[in-house]
Amino acid sequence: MLLTRPRAASARFAGDLRAALGPVEVAIAPLMEIVPVVSSLDLAGVSGLIFTSAAGVETFAALTTDRSLPAWCVGDRTAEAARAAGLTATSAGGDADALVALMAGARPEGRLLHLAGVHTRGDVAGRLAAAGLMAEARAIYDQQAVDPGPDLAAALAHDGPILAPLFSPRSAKLFARAVGGAPVTPVAMSPAVRDALPETLAARAVVARHPDAPSMLRALAALISP
Repeated sequence: MLLTRPRAASARFAGDLRAALGPVEVAIAPLMEIVPVVSSLDLAGVSGLIFTSAAGVETFAALTTDRSLPAWCVGDRTAEAARAAGLTATSAGGDADALVALMAGARPEGRLLHLAGVHTRGDVAGRLAAAGLMAEARAIYDQQAVDPGPDLAAALAHDGPILAPLFSPRSAKLFARAVGGAPVTPVAMSPAVRDALPETLAARAVVARHPDAPSMLRALAALISP
């Protein structure tokens, strides 16, 4: 199993893999790292926070000690990270569409701040604003590409099938650039992630049934024990 997310996220997913599937050989070769792009966070006048990644939660937690605001989270893993940071969190249990639907139905009052990465998808704040909520987005971190170094080369030299979970179109593009023509089977979180791959990789990619971590684990389990 080749994990190329930022190191902390890869380590968490490796733990999930072993908890769900038992002893699995895992290689971690990050192609990105999380870097804050702001040095402080002004929450004056904000009534609620929106998170679409654990990286957003972790960056927020490093920028401020304020834990008074409710957090609306895209999925369970992000909500778990928010609760671990001391926030009261609500999970949409899915993707950006599910989060927008949940919040548009709940109609939280006041100014809502989506604390996101520089590279983000789904236009959550824009869609909520169009639905009549006071939502705006603010980039607080970047996922900067890094040289994978010898870890990736060692993983690609593995004698046997190599599965590579991919969680975003950006990570898929970086992955394709790094692995070239290596015989790797990508497991994509969504059709959009698969479609970011070049044709040769996309043709052998497996797409999870739902864009969440449990579905990714099930897709990987099916490939390991068909």
